[in-house]
Amino acid sequence: MKRKLSVLSTLLLTIFFYNCGPSIKVTDTWKAPDINNVKGDKILVIARMDDMASRQLFEQEISSALKEAGMDATASYIAYPNTTVNKKINDAEVKEHIVKFKSDGYQAVALTVVKDVKTEINTQESGGYVSGGYYPGFYGGYGRFGGYYGSFYSPYGMGGTYVPSSQRTYESDIYKLETVVYDLSRDDNKQLVAVVASKITDPDSAAGIAKPYAKKVLAQFTK
Repeated sequence: MKRKLSVLSTLLLTIFFYNCGPSIKVTDTWKAPDINNVKGDKILVIARMDDMASRQLFEQEISSALKEAGMDATASYIAYPNTTVNKKINDAEVKEHIVKFKSDGYQAVALTVVKDVKTEINTQESGGYVSGGYYPGFYGGYGRFGGYYGSFYSPYGMGGTYVPSSQRTYESDIYKLETVVYDLSRDDNKQLVAVVASKITDPDSAAGIAKPYAKKVLAQFTK
């Protein structure tokens, strides 16, 4: 009997630790009523991340997801391989970039940034904890692509038998990502057409997260 209890406890702990692995949670979304108008646009996909490998992975997966949905999307590392996208730039540089994007036929931009990274200390007892979203539901200051693109950059790379209750304290790495879509053909303060804010907990690597993240983002845009 003791052996059966031991085996069961081990199994439950295995399931518990598995469920505490990497997860992607959409914490907030918004999209314009006429977002479908962007679906026919030529879209430039940008991921503002410190290391080129993470940038390429996220841009590749997001552009692939958009293409599978019938949209014309191109990763910025392919379109502009010599351009560093993850740095603060002044207004003049922003205008130069926008003029370049438009002259190359891009009518919309899907921009992904890592907004924050932090470590949480969690205590979990018999079934876990619930952590709320980070992002407020107001996007009034995001209206113009140039304002967001020029000022914000990402400073991050990227678990009928009684079982006694137990408590576990552990650390989790929390990444807060945001993908915003702008229609460059609209007036400056009306260019924002979609926002998806997400929380990624304990990612193993960019390679393991980029594809499911892209699918979650696309689901929010198209549903």
